[in-house]
Amino acid sequence: MVGEELCGDQVRVINSGNKTRAVLCDGLGHGVKANILATLSSEIIINLLREDVPLPEVFETVIGTLPVDKELNLAYATSTMIEIDRSDLTYKVYNFDNPPILFYRKRKLEFLPFRQILLMDRNVQYSEGALERGDLLITMSDGMLQAGIGGVLNPNWDVNRLGAYVEELFQYLPVNLRLLVDKTVAHVNQLYDRKPADDASLLGLLVRAKQGVMLFTGPPVNPDQDRSLSQRILKFEGTRIVCGGTTGNIVARESGHSGAIDPDTARLDVPPMSSLPGVDILTEGILTLSSVLEWIEATHGNPNLLPTKDKNGAVLVAEALLDADEITLVVGLKVNPAYQNPDLPLSMSIRKNLMEKIADRLAELGKVVSIEFH
Repeated sequence: MVGEELCGDQVRVINSGNKTRAVLCDGLGHGVKANILATLSSEIIINLLREDVPLPEVFETVIGTLPVDKELNLAYATSTMIEIDRSDLTYKVYNFDNPPILFYRKRKLEFLPFRQILLMDRNVQYSEGALERGDLLITMSDGMLQAGIGGVLNPNWDVNRLGAYVEELFQYLPVNLRLLVDKTVAHVNQLYDRKPADDASLLGLLVRAKQGVMLFTGPPVNPDQDRSLSQRILKFEGTRIVCGGTTGNIVARESGHSGAIDPDTARLDVPPMSSLPGVDILTEGILTLSSVLEWIEATHGNPNLLPTKDKNGAVLVAEALLDADEITLVVGLKVNPAYQNPDLPLSMSIRKNLMEKIADRLAELGKVVSIEFH
């Protein structure tokens, strides 16, 4: 996304049940007015979708709420809504006055069938069907197509050329959707000579296998749960992360293996990592997790902004969490007297509060997060 500091485009993605829903709204004009219009539209849509209101009713509500500019005869905000049922990969797309949706199958740009429907006396482009693993859907605001050199519209840049540019990138970045989107937006910004005349946003949805992470940190209050929690993390189908020396010792004991410290991974502010068969990432606890939270916030959820040369424990944990779709946080509440007074109530646990903050940040990024305390 490029444009003014107060952007007139809004992009939202939510996961609820088996469905992923994405929304892109473009407010008329630019600056404060456009931002308010786009924000209002996206908030209405997202709040209705959270209540599982059917998409046609959502669109009718938005269209009925926002009037038409009488001088330009344009809607005060355009919008695109995409809904994908992850259980069977069926999709529905409603596109109201935004540029055409781009669809890629087997890394090639293909035609996505649309038909025009009438909602609240407005023409809306509608498509439904079934997706396959590897399919890619791209939606955008019109600023992506209005790029020019020196502020002059470039007639050689249109949706077809943008589609071809994305197709070429898709050949080399078949699974790194975030980098593909970032590179496409950066290219458009260059065409604008880094002085975009309009807000430009691009949203991509890639169908791929679910990436799950389970993170186990802190021994449970009841030692009888040591075995069951250790077995859960070891049998988990996805990335397995254990944070904490005592927690690591519990998992090692219950698995019948022993861990080994890697001193080369130690940093001034992050303790060294260890290795343990059956565990993908094994780190120290509180200090590492505090650094993980800092990385999540500093990168605004973009794993491409994490250090590439300094792969310490905190960076690896942050990278795994940011790359994941579904995250399970298993938090033991037994107090470590090295960090806090064991007489304090469990609700004041440093680990508990830290993990709740991490869970909140990940949920804000659209991750499906569950957190449980033991």
